[in-house]
Amino acid sequence: MLMVFASLLFAILPVAVFAATGVKDVAKANPGKSIAVVSLSANNYGKQLQGWNDANTTDLMASKLNLMLAMIENNLSGDWKVVKAETFVKKDKFQALAGDMRDVGVPDFDGSKLPLFGTDRKQMVKARIDPELAKKIAAVTGTDFIIIIYSEWAVAEGSMIPTNKALTKNVMSIYDKDGKQVFTDRIDRIGKKTLGALGIIVVDEDTIDQWVDAYLAGVTLLLNQ
Repeated sequence: MLMVFASLLFAILPVAVFAATGVKDVAKANPGKSIAVVSLSANNYGKQLQGWNDANTTDLMASKLNLMLAMIENNLSGDWKVVKAETFVKKDKFQALAGDMRDVGVPDFDGSKLPLFGTDRKQMVKARIDPELAKKIAAVTGTDFIIIIYSEWAVAEGSMIPTNKALTKNVMSIYDKDGKQVFTDRIDRIGKKTLGALGIIVVDEDTIDQWVDAYLAGVTLLLNQ
């Protein structure tokens, strides 16, 4: 079970900031506007995690990311009119805009996946899309703003003692309905549980919450800037 936002205690890695304006500032400047999370994904960085493509883990990851998406949408609802992904994810016009799925974990709605939209890996890892595509996605979802959230899941190794913990590198971008990127930022987070030392780290039902909670903690910080 995921922990409540306020109870998540993780070590914070150095933060790379790419935008001066926070999400809260964007919301305050656009009262009453609508927003939708159109892409939420997790990537196995450098294939550091074993078990990523096992059937059980794939299903487990989708269910966890679905839960994360619901929590993120709930977080946004305090400042925005949120259009939930479940209302547009199955639309043919929405899916027609998707890029290559690649080897990532995404929310799944009865077989309809919340897709990726970047034209290549460079765009994917920066949660970036072309302006014209952003305009089309906003039009299909009927929203004033869209959010793209991406995370790379990896392993953090201690500097003094070679113990391993979950590591997530979390990136978020917001585009308006005219295709302009109005916010982008990154926050990295480390899980608090030691998962081993100098060995293979497996993502499974016993460990996945370490990455999910770290991902959620990073995204929550991004949303509340």
